[in-house]
Amino acid sequence: MKKLKIIIFGVIILLIVIAIIHIWDENNQGMKITIIGGSNMIDKGNTNSCGYIIRTRNNKLIIIDGGRDIDYESISSYITRWGNGKIDYWYITHPHTDHIGALLKVLENDNIEIENLYYSFNSLEWYEQYDKRGYEVEEAMINALSNPKIKNKIECYKGQIIEMDNCQCEIIRIANPEVTYSDNGNDSSMVFKITATDIDKGIIFLGDAFFATSEELLAEPEKLKSYAVQMAHHGQNGVTFEFYQAVSPDYCLWPTPEWLWNNDNGGGYNSGAWKTLETRE
Repeated sequence: MKKLKIIIFGVIILLIVIAIIHIWDENNQGMKITIIGGSNMIDKGNTNSCGYIIRTRNNKLIIIDGGRDIDYESISSYITRWGNGKIDYWYITHPHTDHIGALLKVLENDNIEIENLYYSFNSLEWYEQYDKRGYEVEEAMINALSNPKIKNKIECYKGQIIEMDNCQCEIIRIANPEVTYSDNGNDSSMVFKITATDIDKGIIFLGDAFFATSEELLAEPEKLKSYAVQMAHHGQNGVTFEFYQAVSPDYCLWPTPEWLWNNDNGGGYNSGAWKTLETRE
C-alpha cells in the first residue's frame, strides 16, 4: 500500500510538471505557473489552501488568491525574486482565509506594490448574514481594499476582458448575492479563465465554486472548454460532474493535502465524508 501511495503521488507531481511544460513552450511562449502549497506540507500544517503565481512571456507577475497566512513567507519571496516587490495583477476568487490569508499578511508586512487587484465580493452585510464562519476574514479583506499598497482596485463584471502581456483573462462569473441556498461563501467565488493567447491554452480558476455556480455557468457551456482547470473547493464537494464534462480539461490542478486527497479523517483511506474520491473518478 505504501508503495502504491508513492506511485500515485509521483504521477500527480508528474502531471503537474507536464501541465507547466505544455503551457510554456520552447519558443518562449505561454505562461509559467507556480503552485503555492506550503501549507499543504505535513510539517507546515497539512491543510488545504489555494494559490498560484503566473509569469507571462515578458515576466509580468500574476497571482491568483495566494493561499493561507502560513504561505506568506513563500509568496513574499516569490514577489521579491520575480517581481522586485511589485505584482502586476492579483486576482481574488473569494475572501476565505485559505485563499487570501497570505495576501492580508503581505499587505500588513511587506514593502510591496500591487498594481491591479481584481475582485468581486458580496456586501459585508451579506457575508455577516449568510457566511458567519468566514465573516472575520471577509471583513478584513474588504477593509484592506483601502490599503495604499494597492494602486488600482478593480471590481470585476461578467464578460470583462483583461489583457496582460501575452495572456488574457476573461471574467466568466462574479459573486451573486442572490445565491443564499448553496454553500454560500464558497458559491460567491469569482470564476475566470486565463489564456496564453500565443499558444491558445488556458486555465479556468474556480476558487471554491459550488452547485449554484455550476448551474449558472452551464447556461453558457461554450465558455467553459479549457486546457486545464483548478479543481473547485480543493477537488471535493465543488462543482458538478456535468460542469467538469463541459470544461473537458487535459489537466487538473488539484489544491489538496494528502488526507483530503484520500478522504482520510484520521481513520484511514476513505474514512471521511468528503467527496474527493468520487471527484477523482
